Amino acid sequence: MTFGPKHAEIKSGLVSCLNDQGVTDGVFETAIDGVMIMRETRPTGLLHMIYRPVLCLVLQGAKQVTVGTLLTQFHAMQSLVVSVDLPVIGRVTHAAPDAPFLAISIDIDLAEVRDLSSEIEKSDAPSGALGKKDQAALYIEDVDDAMLACVGRILQLLNRPQAIGVLYPLIRREIYFWMLSGPHGDVLRRLSLPDGHTRRIARAIHKIRSDFSESLRIEHLAELAGMSVSSFHQHFKTVTGMTPLQYQKELRLREARHLMGAKALSATEAAFAVGYESSSQFSREFARLFGMTPRQIMAQRRAFNPN
Repeated sequence: MTFGPKHAEIKSGLVSCLNDQGVTDGVFETAIDGVMIMRETRPTGLLHMIYRPVLCLVLQGAKQVTVGTLLTQFHAMQSLVVSVDLPVIGRVTHAAPDAPFLAISIDIDLAEVRDLSSEIEKSDAPSGALGKKDQAALYIEDVDDAMLACVGRILQLLNRPQAIGVLYPLIRREIYFWMLSGPHGDVLRRLSLPDGHTRRIARAIHKIRSDFSESLRIEHLAELAGMSVSSFHQHFKTVTGMTPLQYQKELRLREARHLMGAKALSATEAAFAVGYESSSQFSREFARLFGMTPRQIMAQRRAFNPN
């Protein structure tokens, strides 16, 4: 697939940023808060992550992400947009030393999006209609020239750090404008509606994330979202691709794996720390998600880090 000269220029700028940092493969922070750059010279294995609201724009290569049972693929000159916190499984599918996977991610400030949304005329999508329809919180969009130009200006700022504080907020706001004006703008715009379904579900998601080690009280979450229990289940699954229980389970298992690595907790200690009452149930669900038992994960880590 061939793209225009602007794409080649921006791709070259991203490579220069990575080379200036003396890095090879991985995800790296930049001098701009909330902006990360990525390069992989080979396809990766499965990576378990929590995506916060983010725009991830691919300049070269391809990646896939799985949320619940939904598998989504995106490639060069496409962007992934996530509008609520989601546990995902991702992997780079197309990358090579002479054509590495290259991407840039930009955190989305939902408060700023809501502020900007209120300024955008919505004559073609009245507020009443927006709140009545759900859509998955993760979607793919093609990258147009306007968005590509914004990315180019972000990369230029990395060479002029003194200008970041003044100019980046303006570029970020322009990015939000193009996102809200795009074909999936309604997904973000719904988060600006105080009584919209998506924003209600976002409140419940925040509660689950804050108290993921506690027993899940569906009735309380439904009340927080202002919905009946059956309606809450339906809207939650539409937005996140999973049930509230599955969502909590994925958060718990990811945190347990982190505790086993970062704090050297045993599987049993990690299980109880994240809210499991049965270590055997924890081991089964851990293996189902990660493809390895807790014991195998710990043995693998010891092999790579014998000290």
